[in-house]
Amino acid sequence: MTKLYTLTASLMISTCLAGNALAQESSALDAEIAAIESQISEVDGTIARYDGGLIRILAESRREALLLLRTVVEARKEADAAGATIEVTVPAVEPDPERAEQLLGEMAAQQLRVEAAEREAASAGGLIQAVALSRVETEKLTLAQLQMAFLQARYGIAFPVTPNATMSAPSRPDTEEPATTTGSDAVIDTALPWADPDHPSVDYSLAPFEQAHKEGDQIAGWWVINEERAAIDDSPSVVAINYSAYDAGSFGGVTALIAQCREGVTSIVFIQDDFVMTATRRDSFDITYRIDDAPAQSTRWSELTNNKGAGLFGTGSEGFIRELYDADNFFIRIADGNGQRHDAEFDLAGVQEAIEAVAGACGWSTLDLSRDDYRAIQTMLNAGGFDPGTPNGVLGNGSRNAMHTFQEQNDLPPTGAPDRAALETLWVQTID
Repeated sequence: MTKLYTLTASLMISTCLAGNALAQESSALDAEIAAIESQISEVDGTIARYDGGLIRILAESRREALLLLRTVVEARKEADAAGATIEVTVPAVEPDPERAEQLLGEMAAQQLRVEAAEREAASAGGLIQAVALSRVETEKLTLAQLQMAFLQARYGIAFPVTPNATMSAPSRPDTEEPATTTGSDAVIDTALPWADPDHPSVDYSLAPFEQAHKEGDQIAGWWVINEERAAIDDSPSVVAINYSAYDAGSFGGVTALIAQCREGVTSIVFIQDDFVMTATRRDSFDITYRIDDAPAQSTRWSELTNNKGAGLFGTGSEGFIRELYDADNFFIRIADGNGQRHDAEFDLAGVQEAIEAVAGACGWSTLDLSRDDYRAIQTMLNAGGFDPGTPNGVLGNGSRNAMHTFQEQNDLPPTGAPDRAALETLWVQTID
């Protein structure tokens, strides 16, 4: 990886500290160096676990920042020990004890964010864990940046640049086929095996898509769809993440829209790259959203435990997700307890595949069906010999089991939900 940081200018640092003060500062610098060495060992372990992808890129950037920290702090320690001027490669600055104290507080708060991100990653699985681990690395990189600022304020140690991760798409070998362009100027990147040919305008060079491909997840338009079984009851679990608002240069975290089914519970979640503050004694946020060109709507969503967004959970989320089924664009705004607004806009390309997967896992239809509709479905199942019981317009276990059997016999995904493919097949068979 290209080195991100170089030491270029020159400086004469004069040391005029007396014996005891010099010894105390040397001891403090030894402690700083030891802490940095520990962090370097930790990040080396992270890098060793990944062959590539976003997490490794973030970890490598953090390692570069830590190496720079160690180099400059060691140079300062040598200068103090020599008791003479020494040439180093960065401009001198004046210590600022007040700023140093402030930064200690910011470092403590950032450490709490790191720990929260680590807990989130430890409790997650699959694609969500990959996203959570990338957040851990971004939070740790931010902590390394705060360390730089603290050392500058406390000891007058300056740094030539602020660390910044470069997360551009990897260069492609010359042997790969060039991208082709359609008449609508959309680019189809034939070099990426995970690109969805149905949505050629999507930027599939983004790191989350490569990571999803490695994990074996489905990619549909801007969505990555992870399917697995819940650890607690083996129920189907589906997490669909929209990455159209993803910013590779953001160190605050991932901005994404998530539709999911976990342990039979549906939810729609908005996470973004900034912390949001709830109002006193409240655990929800005012949400304004707009679907395509329809008028904006207002509602309230629950606060996420990581303070990075909000979500709508349970049966209420099913109707909301249905509204997105035929949509192209989705705008959302969170107004937090401080009156700050957090906006995002998502391109929903691929949304139908994502929603069908979520609805199938949680056993509900992407169609807005009435009780009369369910009664008609039960009648058709009875006519086909699948015995859902007496038609009553309620989709109970008998109806789900009958639909499950019907789907199995017709080579359809056996979700037990009256999804579009099942209803179309059932209707055709009934009228025949």
